[in-house]
Amino acid sequence: MKIHEVSKKTGIKKRTIYFYMKEELLAPPVNEANGYYEFREEDVRRLMLIAEFRNAGFPISMIRSVMKEPATAAYYLSNYVSAMKKQKEHLEKIIDSISYVLDKLPLQISLDSLYETMHKARIPAAIDEEEFCGSGDLTILNRYLWSPFIPDDITSDYQEFLWSKINRLVSESSNEDYGTLLRYLNSLGPREIEVFYRGRGLHLSFVVSLDDAGCRAYVDKLRNNIEENLKNERLVRQWKQNYQSFYLPTMRIYDSSAEQDIISQISPFFAKYRENIHKICRYLYDDLTGKDGGLLERMNRRLGESIDLNSCHHAALEAFGVMQMQL
Repeated sequence: MKIHEVSKKTGIKKRTIYFYMKEELLAPPVNEANGYYEFREEDVRRLMLIAEFRNAGFPISMIRSVMKEPATAAYYLSNYVSAMKKQKEHLEKIIDSISYVLDKLPLQISLDSLYETMHKARIPAAIDEEEFCGSGDLTILNRYLWSPFIPDDITSDYQEFLWSKINRLVSESSNEDYGTLLRYLNSLGPREIEVFYRGRGLHLSFVVSLDDAGCRAYVDKLRNNIEENLKNERLVRQWKQNYQSFYLPTMRIYDSSAEQDIISQISPFFAKYRENIHKICRYLYDDLTGKDGGLLERMNRRLGESIDLNSCHHAALEAFGVMQMQL
């Protein structure tokens, strides 16, 4: 379809379509023979999806991130609803205050009477835009933690029951790691979120694909990565900066949470990941406490308090070794 046909079919103006293309939300192929854009049905669906997000008021940067990495959609939608609820609550307070002013103003209004009435109305102060951002809903954290391990949609009633149980466990949990990790995710920008989700999904799939020989080969690669990463000032600084807010809470949740057994019932993918990642970390730890003891000593000296192999079951070794691969 030509752009005028797409515009007629969707009701979206041509200049708006061109704007979306300029913003890299849409990239229909070009007919080399005549230089015109040729929109496919998938381009039209993508365009209409973009329009739905715009109708809801989503900023372009967030839409771009979702278009490039759909797995981020639940994160953005949850945050957006949370922000809208805060705005709604704030607007309702303003409406109540202004209604009070209208009700109490004298017929003959002066600046003094207006000031006195407005002051008594206690109109809420404007809220900084950053205060509207960020979701406090821990169910979105569940999606981040566990949905990559579920390759297909949840279909059976039993799976739905188990997923609801996980959401309830997290919502009722007093584990501070959940709140810490959620605050970290909320601090990331759209581009960071996009890269974060994409890299994580690819890494998990890679670990699941390994057989025993592959796990051992991966351990060799991780040892080399750790050696190189320890020489990289930027990576060491990044690890230290994010250790308490991201790496440590993530490792503790995955290592000790009761949700693991439930997810294993929903997803064989997770069961295989857990088997492989434990094997990898065990092989790696054995190497570093044996033939590569010098590397472990350098790692402890370089990272200091930003590593705790005992309480995290050696997961920090793989996490630090994979840093360069996920950038």
